[in-house]
Amino acid sequence: MYKKITSYLVLSLFAPLVALGDSSRARLYIPASTNAEVSGCVSCEIKASGYSARYIFGNGFGLGLASSKATVTGSAAEIGSDYSFDTGPMIDISYTFGSDFSFTIGYGVGSSPTTDQKTSGTLKIEGKSAANSFLGLGYKFGIYEVLLGLRSVSTTYDITLGGTPVLETESTWNTTDIGVGFTF
Repeated sequence: MYKKITSYLVLSLFAPLVALGDSSRARLYIPASTNAEVSGCVSCEIKASGYSARYIFGNGFGLGLASSKATVTGSAAEIGSDYSFDTGPMIDISYTFGSDFSFTIGYGVGSSPTTDQKTSGTLKIEGKSAANSFLGLGYKFGIYEVLLGLRSVSTTYDITLGGTPVLETESTWNTTDIGVGFTF
């Protein structure tokens, strides 16, 4: 009797895992190239850095954490000094279609962007929000995946004068990400 109860319990615990049918995935992306512009600056270059780490459940839904930083470099005459926009940590959700060849779509938000852009006088730049949306393709080789993604990132800042918001500004950049995944 004890063996029957134990066997039933073990089978009832593992049956939902077998019923999922598809494997879970862990993925890591990094930016390979950046596409963005700085208005009024001909010599400016923008380079993004950061990461996106995601866990995808067997049913296709995924949860992840992403961070992106865009560094602007250019001539001192045009922009003064180099500066950057950082999204801070962003939580994202996604859904993945397919198994051996997969397509992923997702969206993420954050609330603590920062910048080291210099302002004049009593103006101050304060981070308001960050967001990212992404599309990704993956191809599975055994337990490994090769990944390619397109990500659009935006940050919103309030420009304040004496603590009072006077203007809202947004910075956006796009990245092409490459990555690796593991299925289990």
